[in-house]
Amino acid sequence: MSFKVLMITFLLLFISMNTSSAFNYESANPKDTIKKKKNVNTDTTAKLYKFNKKMERMVKYFPLPIVSFSSETNWLIGLTKFNAFRMGTKDQTDTTIQPSQITATAYFTLNKQYKIVAESRLMFGQNKYISDTELLFYDYPANYYGTGNDTKREDEFLLDVVRYSATQSFGYNITSELYIALKYEIASFVKVDSTRSPVTPINPKFTNLKDNEGLQSGLGFTFSREGRDNRFNAKKGSYLFFEYMNYGKWIGSEFGYNTITLDARKYYTPFKWLTVAGQLYTEVKDGDIPIQSLAQMGGDNRMRGVYNGRFRDKAMIESQIEARIPIWWIFGGVVFAGAGQSFSDYSNFSWDRTKIAYGAGLRVMVNSDTQTNIRFDLGVHDSHPLFFFTFSEAF
Repeated sequence: MSFKVLMITFLLLFISMNTSSAFNYESANPKDTIKKKKNVNTDTTAKLYKFNKKMERMVKYFPLPIVSFSSETNWLIGLTKFNAFRMGTKDQTDTTIQPSQITATAYFTLNKQYKIVAESRLMFGQNKYISDTELLFYDYPANYYGTGNDTKREDEFLLDVVRYSATQSFGYNITSELYIALKYEIASFVKVDSTRSPVTPINPKFTNLKDNEGLQSGLGFTFSREGRDNRFNAKKGSYLFFEYMNYGKWIGSEFGYNTITLDARKYYTPFKWLTVAGQLYTEVKDGDIPIQSLAQMGGDNRMRGVYNGRFRDKAMIESQIEARIPIWWIFGGVVFAGAGQSFSDYSNFSWDRTKIAYGAGLRVMVNSDTQTNIRFDLGVHDSHPLFFFTFSEAF
């Protein structure tokens, strides 16, 4: 672990703790926007408002279908469900109480693969306590390119991973915005191997894949400062998160390593029609780290446009900026750009090895009380597009 990384992390945390609160900022609500229109009594406005309420009820009580096709999975069919709500209050528009969420996703493929994820973040006791839970079960393939920042597309092959894991953290509000939490994770990787053969990988460059199978058990702590006006769709404020985890034999793990994560975000709305959001995210790991647990670049939240795990190593840093613009009624749009890099150690960072991703997306608000959106994003990296469909903002 780098001592400089730890010092910089705690310096940022200290600065963040001494910034002003953002809990009481007000966010625009499409219901209010409709009501304030000059033609509020017209049939068109009434019909729009009625349709919006029906859609919100549908998303609240019914799951959304997922259908896709890819060469590695064949047809994929599933369901996803997301609920956002405020605990401990009847007024769901009360912005002084941070919203909670429960998310569940399950899908299956015609190649007999599956993935089931259940997540929750519960804020209760008037923002005094946080409980984060994740249950994850899957037998699902992923493209693997090797480790490092300069892996080649022609080295791609399909890696089959079977995983059963549970993660739980419980946090307490020690100051007005600062939370400290204890976190535990247990993950059993039953299979980490080629999908074509149980012994021989598709790409001969990658051997001993089964050495990455086994139990990972880790205990650690997190510090976080929640200063956003709304963590699902922030317009003002900031967020800072620091995590340290230790995986070792002392707690039942077959692999021994440490990991540090830092996530810093800032939101600014200079005009009613523009919100600018920025994020800096980094991970550094040290020890005996299985390939599936290395710091991975990409995905649907960071470096959108880069396939998740396309670049992976013991350390990684990513940054992104996004402009959010209302379009009309419950619709909004975003444009974003990101830059990132994977490396074995921070001393190997080089500006000319930075990867770039960019894109745009559409937002549809499905819960006006908590300002929750469905998002459709198109991200591009190295002239290869990726599409994303999920709930809530990327960050």
